[in-house]
Amino acid sequence: MGRGKRIFDLFTKLYKFKDAAFKMTNVPVLNWIGKRIIEPESITLTYIPVNENISLPESSVAPISIIEQFIKEASYHVILNRCPCRSENNCKNYDPYFGCTFLGEAARDIHPDVGKHVTADEALNHLREATERGLVSVIGSFKGDALMLGVKNHEKLMTICHCCPCCCISGSIIYASREARDLIVRLEGLTVRENDSCNGCGLCVDACVFKQITIKNGRAEFGSECKGCGRCALACKRNAIEISIDDPDWMRKCLYRIKSRVDVG
Repeated sequence: MGRGKRIFDLFTKLYKFKDAAFKMTNVPVLNWIGKRIIEPESITLTYIPVNENISLPESSVAPISIIEQFIKEASYHVILNRCPCRSENNCKNYDPYFGCTFLGEAARDIHPDVGKHVTADEALNHLREATERGLVSVIGSFKGDALMLGVKNHEKLMTICHCCPCCCISGSIIYASREARDLIVRLEGLTVRENDSCNGCGLCVDACVFKQITIKNGRAEFGSECKGCGRCALACKRNAIEISIDDPDWMRKCLYRIKSRVDVG
């Protein structure tokens, strides 16, 4: 077994204890793994909601194109053999062996026992399949992933997690400090709101992994820390939740922010 595989197995076992770890104190997220990986400048993560129920400025592309563009630009593409969160938590709702995607020069050093090195087209197909399976993708850079995978230079490693609502580690962010919670940055210009079809059924409350929806006076109300993942809109049976991007310049701003942290070339 290679060094990369041993490191990966060690780190993924920590995912079993994710909720307890986040609850330990109000120190920044994942301090229990090691202070080096939680430096705010080393982390930027953004949920990309699926294309359904999103209202966009005229002639604007859908948010999923953000991920597609990075995949097309990346020099290396690796799909993990399994999702650490789902496999270590024995997920019953989504396939534990539908793995995350990693991009960039550093991905070249991911051990083949951990992930399959693929083409850009294969990575694009994996992204589309993730959406079809009901997984919500989160994109960005996290130094902890580089440590977990046993690779150097996290600034050249992009993370694309295909997250389920039940097991993924980002759902435990609610137990962390506000400083840590703010490391997941909402997509530029994105607004989530209820419309007149809302009857206060509460399906969106159950769907929100960040606990940012409450029912008040028979209507859904969204908290200030909504991350815009879009799970609430997917869960609503009445199409009562609208997700919109009103800024025509949103894509440029998002690309600039992420590219300032990670280079996939």
